[in-house]
Amino acid sequence: MNELEEQLLREEVGGVEPRLVVRSGTRIDTGRWWRHTPLWLCVMENELLMLAVSRRRYVARASLDACVDSYYCHTTGELVIAPVEEPEFRRFRVTPREALSILNMIK
Repeated sequence: MNELEEQLLREEVGGVEPRLVVRSGTRIDTGRWWRHTPLWLCVMENELLMLAVSRRRYVARASLDACVDSYYCHTTGELVIAPVEEPEFRRFRVTPREALSILNMIK
């Protein structure tokens, strides 16, 4: 994580350390001129935190209890957070190993 991303994470969770932090291959528009910013997945004790920051900030939270139907789609190479409907992004490009780590912490 860069300095802005670490600062946003500290602001959102305080002094609590995430159990797992994964940089996904999914990129979103956070106000950069030519590029999109990577979306980070942070597994906390009771929730999944999704964040990205550049000129604008994106933060979404989902309770781990609400993510029990999540799965990894081998065809697309994406982790699908289900049945959560609140976050704007529910599909994240991650490696199978990272997806397995996240799914083990969710379930």
